[in-house]
Amino acid sequence: MTQVMIDNLGVMTSPAIEASVLTDDEAFETLGAEWDELLDHSDQRAFFLRWAWSQLWWRTFRPPHSHLFIILCRDSQGRLTGLAPLYWKQRRTAGIRHLRELHFLGTGIYAQTSEYLDVVARRGYERAVADAVAGFLRRDPEWDRVCLTEVPADSTVLPLLQQALGEAAQITGCNRSYYVDTSTDWETFTTRLTKSARENIFRRRRRIFKTFESEFRLVDSAGELEPAMDALVRLHQARWQTKGEPGAFALNGAEQLLREAARFAFRDGRLRLWTLSLNKKVAAALLGFVDNGVLHAFQSGFDPAYTHIGLGGVMNGLCISASVEDKVVDYYDFMGGIDAYKQSWTKTSWDSVSMTWLRPGRHSQTFKIIEQATRLGKALVRRTVPKPLKVAAHKFIMKRRHYSGK
Repeated sequence: MTQVMIDNLGVMTSPAIEASVLTDDEAFETLGAEWDELLDHSDQRAFFLRWAWSQLWWRTFRPPHSHLFIILCRDSQGRLTGLAPLYWKQRRTAGIRHLRELHFLGTGIYAQTSEYLDVVARRGYERAVADAVAGFLRRDPEWDRVCLTEVPADSTVLPLLQQALGEAAQITGCNRSYYVDTSTDWETFTTRLTKSARENIFRRRRRIFKTFESEFRLVDSAGELEPAMDALVRLHQARWQTKGEPGAFALNGAEQLLREAARFAFRDGRLRLWTLSLNKKVAAALLGFVDNGVLHAFQSGFDPAYTHIGLGGVMNGLCISASVEDKVVDYYDFMGGIDAYKQSWTKTSWDSVSMTWLRPGRHSQTFKIIEQATRLGKALVRRTVPKPLKVAAHKFIMKRRHYSGK
């Protein structure tokens, strides 16, 4: 137990906190209300830290040779004051087991599905929770490497956790997410746009609405949800397959994850699913999740037959415009990646970081050797293999991962 009290100088350390680990799937199922109550009273509140999303991700994408490793922190009354939503995974290379890793739920697989992850702490308990989590990790011998990714760079807990773990815990840059401040008025917002974005909002939008019988709408009833999701999957896949790519929904479990997430988000008032119909047929769709004033634009699709008229950009403009009018939404988040189209809408962004902590030992030394060999191999490939062959190999690997789920 981490004991924190007031010393003789009146300096407060941290309240008494006891850390334990949850490894049982059935116990995880019962945590929902307690988990989300903690999240709502923390600075880490984000959709991808919700219990329902974490539990759904685990059921859908649980890696082979893994189990839950959720560190729970409770005060002397048994109240949940913090949690580290982790799982344990056995890492293998060429079938050889060599490293036991701890990852955030939502990470550690070949597909990026979750962002804005963190160790969650009730406000006022940040240091106590960081100390308790670090202390538990130090005492537990069943892991070799902690790899926490997609943590907001302005996290209130991560610096305290790094401090508690010591110099061996390394923080590095990880990702960048561009966002639009939708709390402003529409006129102010449009004056800040690039020429391309203004065209999507005004000229191209007018042309589409004049040429076609057009309807832009938000799914606001349970009966509309499944047909809109059908359209989203169909349009997303069609767009990417015309580019010779498998599309996100070819990934085993991806469609199931988003359909179930859309259902619980709709139930909780956290779903934004828009469709744009042209001549009474859905030609574009965009799905987002809302939490803590942030709309995360998670997945979209549009009919590739309308690429030449800029349908994708027009759809983004319509969704941003709807978010400006939505009193619940303060930020429209494009999510991770530095794609040019995102930067045409905004120059403001959030950065995320990763923290890794490698425990000294035989497994860690083996990991270092494998990592060094991998880097040397990649460097050799970059120098000697023709670019067309590298591109073809990359596409083959990605298609195999999407379709097989490996």
